[in-house]
Amino acid sequence: MTHYFAAIYVPFELVKEKLTASSLQYDLPTHYKVIPHPDDLHITLLFFGGLNRSQLALVKQEMQLVATSTETFSIALNGISFFGNPAGPRVVYFSVQQSCQLNKLYQQLSERLESILQKPATLGYTPHVTIAKKKKDDRSLPIEQELFEPLALDVSEIILYSIDPTKSPKYSPEYTFSFGHPSSIDD
Repeated sequence: MTHYFAAIYVPFELVKEKLTASSLQYDLPTHYKVIPHPDDLHITLLFFGGLNRSQLALVKQEMQLVATSTETFSIALNGISFFGNPAGPRVVYFSVQQSCQLNKLYQQLSERLESILQKPATLGYTPHVTIAKKKKDDRSLPIEQELFEPLALDVSEIILYSIDPTKSPKYSPEYTFSFGHPSSIDD
């Protein structure tokens, strides 16, 4: 069964310089099994997991309704951070500056999809762009949480991605939902 998630696309060009510098500074490819493909960079809104055809149709319908009622907004990537042990975190990421619009978008999607997915909305949403995950070794790799000059990103759509772990890039945009106006959804 194909797995899906809703996300905001992050163009590689926006983060290229910072990504290259961070990758060199921490030698991420040496220490991590997964370095995302440049086309796979995104900010996850919700992970859906496996969906059957009827669930997928309902998810698309709800994503469309949320997108239609959302106005374009800006966010900023503003730092490097991690999940897990600071001496060797399991995920290294670019953090996203606090954004009321982004939190509202997440909350609306969570609430609308809760019954379809049978998953309650979680309170702890940490928007981020993963730049490395799945540590290869036990060697200490202290990652410093740091802020950098904000990289602004205009958000005007949400994307429903499918996941194919055997490919690179592994995330394929299936449907794009533009903010503020309905777009057609073909089943």
